[in-house]
Amino acid sequence: MNSKYRYLVPNGITFLSLICGIVAILSAATERIALGGALILASYVLDFFDGTTARKLNARSEFGLQLDSLVDMVSLGAAPAVLAFFHLRVQGDVAESLIWVCAVMVPLAGAFRLARFNLLPMKVGQTDSIGLTISTAGALLVLAIMTDLSGRIAIANFWFIPLMVLLSLLMVSTITFPSVKWIFSRRKVNICLIILTGIGIWQLSFIPTWYLLTNGYVGISLARAGYRTVISQQSL
Repeated sequence: MNSKYRYLVPNGITFLSLICGIVAILSAATERIALGGALILASYVLDFFDGTTARKLNARSEFGLQLDSLVDMVSLGAAPAVLAFFHLRVQGDVAESLIWVCAVMVPLAGAFRLARFNLLPMKVGQTDSIGLTISTAGALLVLAIMTDLSGRIAIANFWFIPLMVLLSLLMVSTITFPSVKWIFSRRKVNICLIILTGIGIWQLSFIPTWYLLTNGYVGISLARAGYRTVISQQSL
């Protein structure tokens, strides 16, 4: 592809992700929670493809990096918090003060996570990230809401408060999380994921299965970090 135009493809995907995030916020504000959640998840998927496309086309740029961070802040930081805010307000059985505090906390933690990431030197082949990424945190929050709406798995409304606090703490933490792209590059892991996904969709449906798998990713990452901490302390 002509070098002059190849940057348009990944940046175009990023802008499409931004559109999804903005419309998701407007949808949530008009109590179209399911539509807003679907758009945020679409933005999450697009966030994976813009970076992959940029690498394939050799179209990585400082502009693209900054644009991606700004879009992540809107579509996967602010939008999930707004969605959770209106979802819990509609239910009406959680103290409104807690909803306000947590809805502000999530994008604040996401902004901190993105700022710290942008200050780190770019490492080729890096498989770990410091702190839970804003994209995974936002997706997990939305998946919990969508799973609750599906009725397949009952999630108490009050559970969203500690969930939002936990996701915020994980984003600002220094815990290392393996890259989702790196996980998908492992053949044996992919086989296990295909089997688990098939069973999950058969027994539940796609969204609850995605929610459980994402919870599994976070849980395994925390267990791995705890194991590494114990081993390092024993070696001292």
